[in-house]
Amino acid sequence: MPQRDAHTIYVAKCLLEGEKYVTCSLVIVMIEEIRESFKATLANFNTLQAPREVKVLETVIIEFNKHFGDGINVTEFREGPGRKPQGYTNVSSILV
Repeated sequence: MPQRDAHTIYVAKCLLEGEKYVTCSLVIVMIEEIRESFKATLANFNTLQAPREVKVLETVIIEFNKHFGDGINVTEFREGPGRKPQGYTNVSSILV
C-alpha cells in the first residue's frame, strides 16, 4: 500500500485510539478521506501502468466499499456484511 494511503489510515487510527465516544461527523470525514486517498493512488497506479498494484488496490476498494458503502447516497441507510450498518442516516449527515 502506498505511503499516502498508509499515512491516511494511520492518522485515522491515531485519532480514534482511546476515544470513549466517537462522533459520526469525525467518522464520516475519515472514511471519505481514506476513500479519496485510495482513488488518488489508483489513478497514480493507472498512470504508471502498474497492473498488479491496480488489481490489489481495486480489491481493497471493493472490500472497503462493502463495509463502508461506496460514497454514493450516504444518507441511504442499509445493512452491510453481518447486518452491520452501512451508510448514514439523514441526521448523522446533517451533523457533518
